[in-house]
Amino acid sequence: MKVPVYKSTLECPERDTLSASALIEAILLVSPRPVTLSVLLSATRLPEPDVRAAIGELRKRYSPQASGVVLREVAGGFQFATNPLCADVLERFREEARPAPLSGAAYEVLTCVLYLGPLTRADINVARGVNSDAVVRNLLDRNLLAEVALAKARAGRPALLDITEDFLLAVGARGRDDFPALETLVDPEEIARLRERINGNTGEHPAEDQSGGVK
Repeated sequence: MKVPVYKSTLECPERDTLSASALIEAILLVSPRPVTLSVLLSATRLPEPDVRAAIGELRKRYSPQASGVVLREVAGGFQFATNPLCADVLERFREEARPAPLSGAAYEVLTCVLYLGPLTRADINVARGVNSDAVVRNLLDRNLLAEVALAKARAGRPALLDITEDFLLAVGARGRDDFPALETLVDPEEIARLRERINGNTGEHPAEDQSGGVK
């Protein structure tokens, strides 16, 4: 008895017949993290103009107005993500609630690190004028902050904290340059005073917030 040979109903075109956008689409589909332009160039071995043109084509194909999947340029690379307009439907489908929102104190800590970081925990306490250790721990647990190095010139070599790729993904930013310049948000003299306080920090923790404990 001859064993039947299974034949796929899918066509298998040669590699050279695939478009640049198809190759990049495949890479982005299997990558759990944003893929940089340099990695796309290396993987596809295509000229940069072709890769950029393909990315532009994918942007149109996966536009928020027409698709449940969108192409985002975030955290220094490109990534497919579900359309934010579909969030409510996806939450019902997955039967899970959105993560608890960040507190005002958490936003303050992230802002300090975003504009002045990397910072030590003590630097953050000095910048805010209140003990922020509990807030920092929460942000570390949520991977919005991470320890990136040691402050070797400081006593005890404390860890330096910085924003993470997950933070950039959460806010949809490519990098720090996507945020408004600090000088447009805060008076330059106040910035200078703040930097002076941080640079003169000895590592002492300020007192807890008297209005409600540690922020």
